[in-house]
Amino acid sequence: MAQPSDNSFAKGFIAVSGLNLALSYENAAVDRLENRLSECIVPEVKEKIKHHLAQTREQQKRLQERIRALGGEITSEKGHLPIPGPPQSIKVLIESSSTDNEREVWESLNDLIIERAEAIMYRGGIQALELLEADKKTIKTLEKILKEEQAFGDWLEKNNPKTAKRLMTKQLVDEKKRKKKKAVEDEDEVHETVPA
Repeated sequence: MAQPSDNSFAKGFIAVSGLNLALSYENAAVDRLENRLSECIVPEVKEKIKHHLAQTREQQKRLQERIRALGGEITSEKGHLPIPGPPQSIKVLIESSSTDNEREVWESLNDLIIERAEAIMYRGGIQALELLEADKKTIKTLEKILKEEQAFGDWLEKNNPKTAKRLMTKQLVDEKKRKKKKAVEDEDEVHETVPA
């Protein structure tokens, strides 16, 4: 039969492993958010991403503090973020023929998927820590991070449709202008080539 000290070691090991798993996702999220910040074409979305990047860096620090407090080693590894991947043939088509506006809509949807997945992961982590009867400070740390992830996800869910509509409407208007300009240029060419 296991001794109480063995049981608390196992609980601590599981808690540290779970915190490191969360940290690995935040490590990956920093890279994703930095990339999105450099590519984002919508000012208000860019500002929100910048804010969430700062939050994510703080989340990393909070997770590292809890891992240290529990006597664990901090991971620098990066987890795999849940970004849907289309089949290769469709991916090539999207990458080769999508406009910046279309790519922005696509990536904003991926942002939302990631934030919702992170919230699910933190809810599960909190439940696991409660079952393990982990210290309250660690649970409170995860609850704070969960609220931040949910807030950004809620903002994305509310604003993605409006942003997508605005970007796609602008793209359609720009395409109509381009076609009209081309038609005028073609007509001018016809008039220039017809002898007077």
